[in-house]
Amino acid sequence: MDKENILKTFGLNLKFERLKAGFSQEYVAENLDFSAVYVSNVESGKHKISLTNAYAFARFYNKTLDYLLTEKN
Repeated sequence: MDKENILKTFGLNLKFERLKAGFSQEYVAENLDFSAVYVSNVESGKHKISLTNAYAFARFYNKTLDYLLTEKN
């Protein structure tokens, strides 16, 4: 999987988890001390993300990084 697909897969999985939980992007941003624009950009795969921020998202959703990086059908 190339870099672009990794970011897209991670973002789609984050968005899925957020919607499943019934959270807004603003709610996630407030809880992780990120901006809502950053959360939106990460979810859309438009923003490179640091390992520490990826880990923060994973902990917030109680998922592993492996789970969030895995393509779902």
